[in-house]
Amino acid sequence: METMHGSWARTLRGFIVATVVALFLATGAVSPASAGPPGHAGRGVPTSKISVQLWTFAEYIGFGTDAATIARTEEVFSRLKEMGYRNVEPFTLSGLTAQQYRALLDKYRLKASARHVDVGTPQNPADIDQILRDNRTLGITYFGSGSTPIFPPVYTTEAEWIAYAEYIDGLGAVARRHGQTLMVHNHDIEFETVFGGRTVFDILMASTKPKNVVFQLDLYWATNGGGIDNPIDVIERYGNRIKLFHVKDMAAGAFPGRIEIVGDGIIDFPSIFRAAGGSTKYYVVEHDPRFGDPTFDPFVAAQEGFDYLERVTF
Repeated sequence: METMHGSWARTLRGFIVATVVALFLATGAVSPASAGPPGHAGRGVPTSKISVQLWTFAEYIGFGTDAATIARTEEVFSRLKEMGYRNVEPFTLSGLTAQQYRALLDKYRLKASARHVDVGTPQNPADIDQILRDNRTLGITYFGSGSTPIFPPVYTTEAEWIAYAEYIDGLGAVARRHGQTLMVHNHDIEFETVFGGRTVFDILMASTKPKNVVFQLDLYWATNGGGIDNPIDVIERYGNRIKLFHVKDMAAGAFPGRIEIVGDGIIDFPSIFRAAGGSTKYYVVEHDPRFGDPTFDPFVAAQEGFDYLERVTF
């Protein structure tokens, strides 16, 4: 297995761009790249397409299934509604049934725009029928695992990745017949791991059918794994197969920087959104928890992310 951050040229270019932007931000010479070109007046993100991945609140809500966990989940829903959110993207039901979780969403007039749920592997298949039943109850169209099998890395050969892609393509075919859509969410490894000139991301695209599988491009991890320009490269190559974004920023400084609050980092979201055209169904704010860091406030991250998407033009 060969691991690389794109080509040498792309890596050097990404490093130079990130360094220059960081210097400009530090001196106040420009506003963050994600503020958009000066004087540019384009379309924005409709509120109906803004969502938030609830993993942002994972440390706050916790991983239990008791009454306290459910109460914190309800508090998060209440505060997200006050911020202006209409959509959320769950990664767990916190011990609630699909019916109970849907009732909680309805109480705060929220919609589940998509869902992260373990869809299994060829070696350990998921109960796709149960997932689809729960999705129908929750009102969810888009669903998929929060990652490919990389925690820890499971596959070390191209053949294994192809077999995994064929497995999820089969699940996607079943989902499509039920009016639902399977999605793949990336981290950096899918862009770093290369077999014969093809990244794992390329393999997943090539070995799944557009009608069965779409992609949720995590913009931080795509940048981390392939260089500062990689999200646009991926969008230009694969077009409208990318239906959802995880809008997650990168801190200025030595590349790659840590995850940053949306709008406070160096990722050029207007250019990315513009490259995607009108194919994006949801723009999902996310900030991975900084477990054990009392200075991180997920509510601030969610509010600033929502405010950024409301005002950005591209």
